[in-house]
Amino acid sequence: MIQMVMLATACFIMLFGKAKPGKAVSGLVFSSGMTGVISVFGISWLTGSFFQAYTPVFFEVFSELLQQMPFLFALVLFLISAVLFSQGATVTALMPLGLSIGISPAILVAMFPAVSGYFLIPAGASIIGCIAFDRTGTTKIGKYVVNHSYMLPGFVTTASSLVVGYFLAQIVF
Repeated sequence: MIQMVMLATACFIMLFGKAKPGKAVSGLVFSSGMTGVISVFGISWLTGSFFQAYTPVFFEVFSELLQQMPFLFALVLFLISAVLFSQGATVTALMPLGLSIGISPAILVAMFPAVSGYFLIPAGASIIGCIAFDRTGTTKIGKYVVNHSYMLPGFVTTASSLVVGYFLAQIVF
């Protein structure tokens, strides 16, 4: 919705402000922004369609595996959020599965930071935008794509949040 409002606003500015389209599209901001928009919409549509089509299969496979090793549920949350690029979609899709296989609600709350895996694949709008706008060359995607500038801070933050969440769940609940 945000992107649609922004694009509509840009259209009105172009129409009523009598801006020159050729000049607007040749700038760094426009090309970086359009790269982000195309990447985000394309990947969101692809992953949304894929996940919707195979949800029964995912539930069947994950349910059996997680009944044997419930602590892996945090890893499943992390990987699915990396593919879906959405914390909300990941929680909506997988938390009911966690409850149905018997994981404690307190532990599920402690596992919530694991749904922040969208940094794993450098295709999110914020990552692409930051890389595109960085003139120093320090923010970059590595040779193997998944070795980018956001990898280490993302893993450290997610892992430490999971540990703290687990201990808080033990103390509070």
